[in-house]
Amino acid sequence: MKSNWKPYAALASLCLLWGTTYLAIRIGMQEHFPPFLYSGLRFVVAGGLVLLWFLFTGRGIGFTRSDLKRILVSGLLIFPGGNLFLVLAEQTVSSGLAALFNAAFPLWIVVITRLWNPGEKTPLLALAGIITGFAGQWLIFYEHLFAPGETVLQAGLVLLVLGVINGSIGSIHMKKYPIGLHPVLTGAWQMFLCGSITALAGIFKGEWSQLPHTLPGWWSMLYLVVAGSIFGYSLFVYALRYLPAQQVSVYAYVNPLVAVFLGWLLLDEQISTRSIGAMGITILGVFLVNKGMQAAKKA
Repeated sequence: MKSNWKPYAALASLCLLWGTTYLAIRIGMQEHFPPFLYSGLRFVVAGGLVLLWFLFTGRGIGFTRSDLKRILVSGLLIFPGGNLFLVLAEQTVSSGLAALFNAAFPLWIVVITRLWNPGEKTPLLALAGIITGFAGQWLIFYEHLFAPGETVLQAGLVLLVLGVINGSIGSIHMKKYPIGLHPVLTGAWQMFLCGSITALAGIFKGEWSQLPHTLPGWWSMLYLVVAGSIFGYSLFVYALRYLPAQQVSVYAYVNPLVAVFLGWLLLDEQISTRSIGAMGITILGVFLVNKGMQAAKKA
């Protein structure tokens, strides 16, 4: 039987694209773009454009009540619960540091999946990977948690961790309760509906009058709409439909490397030797988890 290369190509593209979005978010925050509108408008525009494309190509965009419930549950966890927390955190946290915490996404996927299905056993190699990966995360967290005079930064670290957990739960929910729509259409509705909720919250907070008048902030928004949302999230949903969640989560290997390099190159962000070592430990943990889960499936 001929293997389908398309999901793997989608995953490879996702690895590079989402690694650049941390930089774009950080630029938007440096330009004082209000966070709720920055997170919400991006997905409203992106989701709306994809829905229009489906309409213009003669495809339906309807969904059932059951589909709507699943779209909202997973979408609220991934977008307001995940991306908005990331945006709020990057008001005070560098793009590279944000990516380092999101490198733990595959670890949370495995941990939460096991909590969701307590009857399933975790292979010893995967368990060793979880312990290794979270040890790396703790080293990063510890370095900044007790840094003097960084109370705002500490709040940003907590938001990063909560955002990763929420996004993991949302991804697992999508895999466990699949939606009977084209995967790209599913992503478009999630972006449009949940982005609208975030944007409306920003309007009620009075953020509309705080929109920036500088081009860099809007350029970063445009990049996130096209690369991060339309292409990136569509690739993510497509890959998640056809590949195991643990396999899709390997984008976390590449994302922090891309984000740290671009943050250093373009924003002059500095990262300590300890954080680089902690990143290596985290990625090693992710590698062990994936190897352990793959070996268990073959067995």
